[in-house]
Amino acid sequence: MSDVKKIKKMVMVDICHTQSVNGYDPLEIEEEALGSLYQVDKDTYILAFDTMLREKKVTTTIKVSKNTVSVVKIGDVHSRQTFSANEWYASQYFYGGASLVCRNFTKKLDYALTPEGGIIEILYELWSGDTHLGYFNLELFIR
Repeated sequence: MSDVKKIKKMVMVDICHTQSVNGYDPLEIEEEALGSLYQVDKDTYILAFDTMLREKKVTTTIKVSKNTVSVVKIGDVHSRQTFSANEWYASQYFYGGASLVCRNFTKKLDYALTPEGGIIEILYELWSGDTHLGYFNLELFIR
């Protein structure tokens, strides 16, 4: 873990999360959070920030490494997701002693990060078995 201390910088994170869940009107959530940006090596960054969801704190940690982005959220619902363009990965959700495992297909994964900040954009579909649950777009602007 000592390698993570190569850089640690306080950053502002502009978050735009759009979800189009089957059967519901599209929902867009925009918020801003103060976070920390770490550079582990030349290809790996970790971004951590706290947000409020329905007056409850949610801690999000994002690891960007080569062609993969991992997102872990800790709150009332804990979740773990991994994304890589044109790949299927499991999405795990834990809540109240129960868990749910879905699959996500990453349609688009773009990012450009430097020690000064950058952007992360993920467009993905979420599936439960053979049931398509919806489309999701997560954009993070780090400054």
